Amino acid sequence: MLKALKAGLFGLALGALGAVALPTQEAEAQIQPMFPCCSSCNPNYQNCVNSAGNNPSIIAECVQTRSMCERLCRHTC
Repeated sequence: MLKALKAGLFGLALGALGAVALPTQEAEAQIQPMFPCCSSCNPNYQNCVNSAGNNPSIIAECVQTRSMCERLCRHTC
């Protein structure tokens, strides 16, 4: 009887762990595509600056965008 109780509690714990772990992994997989790969930050910055010409306000936006990209980017691409 005690073995059955232990097995039942163990199964319940595994079920609870699965219920928490699997949705977390799915949510993480859905969020990751929103963040760019770090390797894209500098090329995107260069394209932005090249298209900005001599406009200082657009160049400032390019700098801010690159800074944000480097803070949020994924290193695992």
